[in-house]
Amino acid sequence: MTYLAVVLMAGAVFTAVILYLALNQDDREKWIGFTFAVASAGGICLYGTANAHETTSILAAVFETVVDVGRMFAGINDVAVFEKLVGINSKWMILFWFVHFLAYYSLASAIIMAVAKGMLKRIRTWFLRINDVELIYGITDNSLTFGRNIAGNKRTSIVFVGTSAGGREAQINQMGGLLFTDSQALSPDSAFLRRLAVKRGKGKFRLCALSKNIDENLAYAVKMLTALKSIGVRPEQTEVVLLGHEEHNGEMLQAIGDSYGYGTVRVFDKAELLSRLLMQKYPICDAITFDENGRATCDTNVLLIGFGRKGQELVEKIIINGQFEGSRFGIKIFDPSGRSTDGFFRTRFASLIENFDISFENHDGRSRELAQYLDENIDKLRYIAIAVGDDKTGREIAMNILEFMRGRGIKLPVYQCLSNSVARYELGKLVESHSLDDADILYGGEMDDLAKRLNHHYMGNRASAKKNWADCHYFDRMSSRASADYLAALLTKLGIDKGRELTDEALENLARSEHLRWCAFYYASGYTKMSLDDFKARGEKLSEDGSIRMAKDADLKQHACLVPWEELDEISRIESFYTGKEVDYKQKDRDNVLVIKKLLED
Repeated sequence: MTYLAVVLMAGAVFTAVILYLALNQDDREKWIGFTFAVASAGGICLYGTANAHETTSILAAVFETVVDVGRMFAGINDVAVFEKLVGINSKWMILFWFVHFLAYYSLASAIIMAVAKGMLKRIRTWFLRINDVELIYGITDNSLTFGRNIAGNKRTSIVFVGTSAGGREAQINQMGGLLFTDSQALSPDSAFLRRLAVKRGKGKFRLCALSKNIDENLAYAVKMLTALKSIGVRPEQTEVVLLGHEEHNGEMLQAIGDSYGYGTVRVFDKAELLSRLLMQKYPICDAITFDENGRATCDTNVLLIGFGRKGQELVEKIIINGQFEGSRFGIKIFDPSGRSTDGFFRTRFASLIENFDISFENHDGRSRELAQYLDENIDKLRYIAIAVGDDKTGREIAMNILEFMRGRGIKLPVYQCLSNSVARYELGKLVESHSLDDADILYGGEMDDLAKRLNHHYMGNRASAKKNWADCHYFDRMSSRASADYLAALLTKLGIDKGRELTDEALENLARSEHLRWCAFYYASGYTKMSLDDFKARGEKLSEDGSIRMAKDADLKQHACLVPWEELDEISRIESFYTGKEVDYKQKDRDNVLVIKKLLED
């Protein structure tokens, strides 16, 4: 019997090792729980019956049974007491040894998991000493996806910090990450940085604050910045990716001059980033036809369903990216709550509403009013986008529109801004999707690559493109992004990004389109047209204050160039007169086209 017990225990240990390697942590824990329950129940039944048969005292039998069941999980058995009940050669002995096998297995698995888990954590903690550290604050499905996307970098150790793992420990372990939920990690100080082996002059430290609460993200980033400063970590060693408000949070975290901060700061608003992602992956110009000289041959009619936070951000991007020489722009917006949620939009974007054909319908995307609108206008539409806030409802609307178009023989794509991605639906084609959790978008800043290079070109200094972008103010970043996104898409659509020469007429049409885009961007930024009298008055002040930008008043948000293309020559002439320098605003639009063309070719 001793021999049989040893064989079963060895088999249980071997089985535990095999299953540990074969199953993921969630499955291992569930299986151990199941085998423990079966072994416990079986042991109680077996030893309870045997002990009750051996004694006349119920209380004694209960205590003996509890002790015997506990001894099972320590690798000890009392086979003799059960043999007296059923006999040595009874078939019931098979059940006895099977229950003990499960008990041995449960013990072996628990020990292996505890030892392996502790060993893995110690190994991963040791690697913090030689790797860069990627700390992800906020444990959500999106942050875990982001973590998996960067887990392939062998020189980076991933550390998750959050108030609770919410049962996601297995996923973090599978990507080779560490998990901290203690108070020191949640309120980081110099001691926590020592745990992470973060030191002055050693490697890189990157914080990605991606929790759903943007206020907590900012607060954590500020606490971490204080801790980094306390141990003398250089700004150039640090980066932060923050889910928040770029306009309000970006510059306060950035290291500028003598002000300590993170070396690289990427703050993003999800609604703004989703709308940019949609415009980059599915630009409006792809839905427009152009002649051989880059002049649009159709109008740009857009249907947008949804006018919440994402919808409002999308309206701005659609207007900016939907301006083309030769085309009239118009956008129809459907939202049943539009009138009750558009107050700040109308205030902030009053210039857009005043200067562009924007019309609103206070109806749902599933309403008869929308169906009637499609019935009357589907042949004229060039771009359909959905941003209703609820992913399921948005897909339902998209499918309804596709079915409507099927009956008309039309194959116009329908685009949707979802919670964390953008999608493209089209009859007869698989759904395409692009996620914000892509590491190249958030971590690598891929969406801003061309904008950084454009900004670097215009800075014209010896600093790196990365440094110039880091020192760039919010408005200038937005300006570079708008120009780069628009022109890159347009030149690619026209095939001018691959070395094709531009005719004078084509360059002129593209420059006119760029001016329309530029005007839309400034209107979206709250600017209005500066009167000629005010423009000349600013010219008169140049002799007193040479720092004045004659055509632009940033305080009053006015610009003299918010005029039709034909009037730019007059603006250029007036400014040249007052500044004594040759100014040609039309040429600046042409130069923008040529610079983006060269950057794309390079």
